[in-house]
Amino acid sequence: MKKLSKFFNNPLLLLIAFALTWGITRDFFYLTYVIMGLVTIQVILEKLAHSKVTKPLFISWCLLMPLGIITIALRDPIFLQWKFSIVHWLFGLILVISNLYRGPILLNMLLSQLGPQSGATSSSAKSNVTNFAGFFLIFVGFVNLYFIYFMSLEAWVQFKIWGVTILNFVMMSAAIAYLMKKGELETPKG
Repeated sequence: MKKLSKFFNNPLLLLIAFALTWGITRDFFYLTYVIMGLVTIQVILEKLAHSKVTKPLFISWCLLMPLGIITIALRDPIFLQWKFSIVHWLFGLILVISNLYRGPILLNMLLSQLGPQSGATSSSAKSNVTNFAGFFLIFVGFVNLYFIYFMSLEAWVQFKIWGVTILNFVMMSAAIAYLMKKGELETPKG
C-alpha cells in the first residue's frame, strides 16, 4: 500500500494526468474530473498507507473539491483556476509567517531529511530561503491571476503545465545555489 501511495503522490503524476487529459480532450470539465479523482485517490491512499494525510495535500483537497464541484455545476473554469492562486498564497503565507514567528521550521524539517550535514546550516540562510520560497509562491499566485484574466484558457493551461514547472525549477535551483554558495549544503562526494 505504501508503494502505491508513493506512486500516486508523485507530483509528476498529477502534472502528467493534467497534460494528457488536456491534450486528449481539450475539455476543462474532463480535466476537472481527472484532477478531483486523482487527488481524492491520493488522499485515500495516503490515509490507508500512513494512517494520516499530510496537511498540504489535505488543504489542497479541501479547496479542490468544492471549487471543482462549483466549476462543473456552473460550467465555469474560473473557480478551479482560482484554487491554484489560493493554494499558492496560503502556502506562501504559511512559510513567511511561520518563519517570522518560529524560524525556518519547515525548511529545517526538509533539510533534516538530507542527513546530518544539513544540521550545520545557519539559521539566517535557512530563513532567507524560507522567505524567498514563501514570497515566490505568493508571486506565482498573482501570475496565475494574470493568465486567468488576460490570457486564453489554453494559455492558462499551458502556463499551469509548463510555466509553473519551469518557475518551480528555477526557484528550487536558486534556493539550492544560495545554500551551496553560503557553504550550507555539501556537494555529494563520490
